[in-house]
Amino acid sequence: MKRFFSLHLTLILREIKFFSKNTAAMLIFLGAPLVYSILTGFVYKEATVLDLPILIVDLDNSPMSKNIITALDDNQYILVKEILYVSEKLRNKVVREDFIAVVTIPDRFEADIQQKRYPEIDVDINAANMLTGNYATSAIQTVLSYLNAGVEMETLKKKGIPQNIAEKQFESFKINISRFFNPSSNYLMFLWPGMLGTIMQQVFLLVLALSFGKEFEEKTFGDLLKITSSPYHIIHSKWISYLILGALIWFPLIWLSFKYFRIENIENQGLFWGVTFLFFVSLAFMGIAVSAFFDTQLKSTEVLMVVATPSFIISGQTWPLQQMPEAIQMISNCIPLTHYLEAFRKMLLMQANWTDIFPQIKALLILLVVFYLLAFFVVRFRVKNYKV
Repeated sequence: MKRFFSLHLTLILREIKFFSKNTAAMLIFLGAPLVYSILTGFVYKEATVLDLPILIVDLDNSPMSKNIITALDDNQYILVKEILYVSEKLRNKVVREDFIAVVTIPDRFEADIQQKRYPEIDVDINAANMLTGNYATSAIQTVLSYLNAGVEMETLKKKGIPQNIAEKQFESFKINISRFFNPSSNYLMFLWPGMLGTIMQQVFLLVLALSFGKEFEEKTFGDLLKITSSPYHIIHSKWISYLILGALIWFPLIWLSFKYFRIENIENQGLFWGVTFLFFVSLAFMGIAVSAFFDTQLKSTEVLMVVATPSFIISGQTWPLQQMPEAIQMISNCIPLTHYLEAFRKMLLMQANWTDIFPQIKALLILLVVFYLLAFFVVRFRVKNYKV
């Protein structure tokens, strides 16, 4: 047992020393997590989209149209940036000044309402950015629906119907909407787990892609075999070394990010770090298998980046996985990031326990075993066929 630990300690120290001589890998592994996580946090620090600029074209210029404009401006999500009182070509104005929406109140709007002609307010949404477009649509629709209901009730009251009866006649039922999770629509809470997991994946795979490739290129793999020719010892010295380095970086970085950007804390910290551990190890075995298969750092890096680059898109973070073609779903399920992000979201936003995320834990364990076996057979092949 003493020899076992001594051997692993020797291999781990060798790997860390070997890694420290690779300047590019050091910069990626140490610098990228810090830079990307801080950058992501600051970009989405405001968390909720507010004061989106809209343009009002008021062709009626009546007391009622002014009430509409005031109500729109009072909504927290939109800001009435400019009001025009004549119709003109608006396309170029929207492009130049980045208006999210144009609300056009027609001529004789108030008069037509009083005469029951049911005038129409035109709302043109700038959907170039779907996120801001959806926020603006929801805000404008809420304000106009509320005002529409108020106008209808005022009409009934003018006919002599009491207000409480007018309200009941206009509203046959009420709708109460509440949000179970992320009630404030905090965009940082939604996106940060996905970005953090993707950064973890990119950094780990990129560094591990260099681990064996650098050994083969610099002819140091033979030196490693002089210490041990066991694929088991070689694989474990690699992933344990990078796990130790990763823990020294990621644990304080994630903790500080939670605190500084005021992200809600995960109740079950042990579960979170346990799932993160499974994610790291499965990535490590994937990286080792690919890195040991190719003879150069460049080839290993190219292959792993081909795998890693689209993984965020097909992970289900921004588009439901169930809505993707079955072939894409099968590929996505073979990538650890997919299952880690699903578990991360549930733990962060839903305070899920281990039974809630058992399917994701099971998937990560299966991938861990599969990638370990692949890594083992590839490294064993390399050991048996290595020529000095």
